[in-house]
Amino acid sequence: MALPHPLLLSCILLLALPAFHFGAGPAVLMAGGVTFHVTNKCPFPVWPAVAPNAGHPVLAAGGFFLPAGQSKRVGAPATWNGRLWGRTGCNFAGTDANAASCLTGDCDGRLACNGSVGAPPATLVEVSLHADQSKGSSYDVSVVDGYNLPVAVWTRPANRSGDCFIAGCAKNVNAVCPPELQVTASGGAGKKATVVACRSACLAFGLDAFCCRGAYGTAETCRSSVYSRLFRDACPAYYSYAYDVAAATARCYAQEYVVTFCPSRWGDPVAQI
Repeated sequence: MALPHPLLLSCILLLALPAFHFGAGPAVLMAGGVTFHVTNKCPFPVWPAVAPNAGHPVLAAGGFFLPAGQSKRVGAPATWNGRLWGRTGCNFAGTDANAASCLTGDCDGRLACNGSVGAPPATLVEVSLHADQSKGSSYDVSVVDGYNLPVAVWTRPANRSGDCFIAGCAKNVNAVCPPELQVTASGGAGKKATVVACRSACLAFGLDAFCCRGAYGTAETCRSSVYSRLFRDACPAYYSYAYDVAAATARCYAQEYVVTFCPSRWGDPVAQI
């Protein structure tokens, strides 16, 4: 029987263990470690964030600032498991400790998430690494809880085969997001509100049929919807709902991984990088 996408199992305890923080210069790697090259090709700043699964360390204090056109190396143990995502529209100068500091992907209003998960909707890179390749390392990109940014993932040296490369999106999801799923931000005086993220139907409506739970908790009973197909059409390689069998899961292990936000122009026919 098919198993649900890992997001259905993500309500686990995430531990805030001591951080491993690596600067923009050469990464300091522990023995047998790997490196994530996190790159921002968006025309605006992104605040990448990282949250480990239970029993795994926090990387790079859990979050950092990444200006447009810049990259940062983040070291990790060879068996690290967790998730990465990008935050947008952040401002950490506020005095209200309980207020969200980012328009999307916020983690308790902090720059350094220190292991806290981000508020959906946010495009998630989900990673499960094993130094023993026979145990099956894997990574995928999920919009099961919604979308805020396009992201592509591949290994270095570049391996853009179907096994190791997860492409970005063919369309800007925020531009085609229906009103009932939109997350908007004020455009300022006299300006139209801007769509900054697109919620999944599960997040927006909370219905079992959209969330693949209860009577719809199996691959046989949980099917795609008009909403998940919208995500599928825009980002064919991403998980659009929990039992999305058409999504790409990369099953390969490498010493280096590239995670790129806004990897190409939307609709670029060239491999979305």
